[in-house]
Amino acid sequence: MKTLITVVVALAIITSAQAAKPEEAIIIGQSKHKSLFVFKTQKKFLGATVEVYTSEGELLTTQNLQKRKMIIDFGSVTNDTYTIRVVKGNSIREYQYLKR
Repeated sequence: MKTLITVVVALAIITSAQAAKPEEAIIIGQSKHKSLFVFKTQKKFLGATVEVYTSEGELLTTQNLQKRKMIIDFGSVTNDTYTIRVVKGNSIREYQYLKR
């Protein structure tokens, strides 16, 4: 009986630990070029809207996510902190890019 209780408690702990982990839908990649912001999404984000904002909230560009991987080139913009917002339905992810 003690073994059964131990197994049930262990399964409950494992299940709750897996449920507590949020599933990240977008992975930020590294680039050897400092002016590039690279990310890769899950298939469920295909067709999402990708918006880039300045630190003052001015919308610079909007694009639809056609492929799972997107590269945003910040080479021709001024030094600032930019917000990249990915929107699909009720799912919104925001990321910061600091250009120096």
